[in-house]
Amino acid sequence: MRHIPCVAALLLAALFALPAPAFAQLDNPSWGLTGGFAPVWKVPDQLRTVFDAETLDIRGQEFRVGLIRGTTLGGEWGVSLVHKRFAKDSKVAIRQSNDVISVVTDDAEMLGVEVHRFFPFVRIRRAQIGVNVGGGVAKMRGFVTGSVNPVGGTAISAPIGFTDLFALTGSNLSVLPLARVEIAGAGLIGDRVKVRVGGGFNMPGIQLASVSVSWLMGRD
Repeated sequence: MRHIPCVAALLLAALFALPAPAFAQLDNPSWGLTGGFAPVWKVPDQLRTVFDAETLDIRGQEFRVGLIRGTTLGGEWGVSLVHKRFAKDSKVAIRQSNDVISVVTDDAEMLGVEVHRFFPFVRIRRAQIGVNVGGGVAKMRGFVTGSVNPVGGTAISAPIGFTDLFALTGSNLSVLPLARVEIAGAGLIGDRVKVRVGGGFNMPGIQLASVSVSWLMGRD
């Protein structure tokens, strides 16, 4: 995983070195398809104080597929189906009075819809550097294991629904907001395929790197 930034840098360096043919006839807005993934997203441990948690270890993977409209040498916007899968050993532990309440995401996920917009602010030949922003909503699905560990007593564990977890805290949440702000570099491969590599804020956490591939169909 630690080699992803190096691979991304080499990819962009190679794209800078490619010759630039005449793309004027291709640089018209058109519809296309996109797909992408983030190998790891994680909630920063520094947010433990925000959640008043003793342990905060939440991470997972993300996959996206959707429809876009954009240009080969410019930006794009699109709508994607987003699937965030929680790692099976993600854990949150909160102390209440003399008890420690722990939750482990054994089989939990978020499935939602997100709208994004990529704004390139630097373009050099076949490559771009810009900002990718997005937002949406996702529904929580699956199960987590909740346990209460009294000080000096015996821990009690039981599986509960992901959405029921918030009901225990007095909230009736069934969906959560999605948001992203990424610094990204994109490169044109061939005539109509773009590869974009970025990293940054990805609610409910951050991601070191995400990779997406877009295919533009050409003129309308």
